[in-house]
Amino acid sequence: MEVRRMYTTSQVFDTDKQSDVDALLRLVPQNIVQYYPRRYEYGTPEAVADGLMPVEAVPDVLISPSEFVDRVQEAHFKQTLPIYHMYATWRPKGTRYNQANLGYCWTWGGTGGVMTTRAAENKKLVLLAPVSMGYLVGWANRGNYLASFIKGAREQGICPAPDNNMNSSNRSAAYWNGIGKRELYRLDKVWDTRSSAMTQHCISILCYGRSLYIAYNWWGHALELVGIRRENDAWYWDISNSHNEPDVITLTGSRAIPSEAYGFISTVMAE
Repeated sequence: MEVRRMYTTSQVFDTDKQSDVDALLRLVPQNIVQYYPRRYEYGTPEAVADGLMPVEAVPDVLISPSEFVDRVQEAHFKQTLPIYHMYATWRPKGTRYNQANLGYCWTWGGTGGVMTTRAAENKKLVLLAPVSMGYLVGWANRGNYLASFIKGAREQGICPAPDNNMNSSNRSAAYWNGIGKRELYRLDKVWDTRSSAMTQHCISILCYGRSLYIAYNWWGHALELVGIRRENDAWYWDISNSHNEPDVITLTGSRAIPSEAYGFISTVMAE
C-alpha cells in the first residue's frame, strides 16, 4: 500500500540531539511550573473515578507491535489520523495557537484535543478558549495536572472563544461566566495509557482516529499528539504545540515518547 501522506510538518526536533532539546526547552517559559506530573497510577480506582478508562479495557483497539508499520501506513492512506481532521477544521496550516507567556500549556493542549475530537466526530466547528479553564487553578498563572483538566472538561466544559479568539489571555472569572455555554462543549470518554506500553497505546489510539493529550516530564510541558510517521527506521511524533508555531511540530528520538498520555475519544452530544 502506498503511503498517501497529505501533510508535512514545518519543524522536526531530534530529542537525542542536545541542541534540539535545548531549542525545545527555550519554547516554554522557564519562570512558571506549567505541568504537574501524573497524579494517579494507571488503572487505579482514583484514576477511573476521574473518568480515565484504561485502554486495555478495550483490547480490540490495541495494535500488536508487529503490525505498527502497516497499520500506521493504512491510517495515513485512509486519512484517519487526527492530524487530518485538525488540518481540515480548527487548525489549518498557518493557524497560530499561542499561550504566550501564560503557564497554561495544560489547558492549551487539552482544549486542542477537545476541538480535534469534535472535528473527528463531524460536529459543528466551534473554536474554544483554553484560558476559560483557568478556574481550575483559581485563575492564577500556574501549572496543573492533566487529570485536573480532564475532570473539569468532562464535568463543566470549555467556553467558546469570543470573536473566535482562541488565544485570549483574559483571566477574569466574571468575564467567562458571562460568556457561558461551556456545558455544551464537554469531553466525554477518555482512554488512559500505561507508561510501560506507551508506544503501543499511543499508536493504537492514533490509528483509532483520536488524538492524545500528552506531557513530557523532561520538558515540563503538555501538548496534543495528533499523528505519527515511520521514516528511515525511526518514529516521528507529530504534535500540536501552543507557542505560536504556524504548524504542528515533530519530535523524534528516544525522548519523543510521551511520559503520560490520555486519548480523547468522544465529546458530549451537543452543538
